[in-house]
Amino acid sequence: MLADMNRLMTLLLLGLGGWGLTGCDPERRKKCEWYLVPDPERKGQVDEGMIPVCARNYISNKQDCRLQTTLKYAKKLHKKTFRYVDLKVENYGLPRTIKEITLCKED
Repeated sequence: MLADMNRLMTLLLLGLGGWGLTGCDPERRKKCEWYLVPDPERKGQVDEGMIPVCARNYISNKQDCRLQTTLKYAKKLHKKTFRYVDLKVENYGLPRTIKEITLCKED
């Protein structure tokens, strides 16, 4: 019985330790590593007056290309970093229209 308890405790500690190594943000959505970039492949699939864009993280190689915004807003965000969790959209249809993005502070 005591051996079973020790085995259970060991497995529990290993499981919690492994979870701690991966962290709570494996896709790095809370990191200031995301950029807004144009997506020319979806040029004809957005609403009039909008351009297709992707939220892209070059470190984790993740992206979300279901987005659209105006050219003026895209130029404003050019080469600026943000957290993916700070990207707000107006609707959750396809494509998703960006409402606002809170930028990371410059170093």
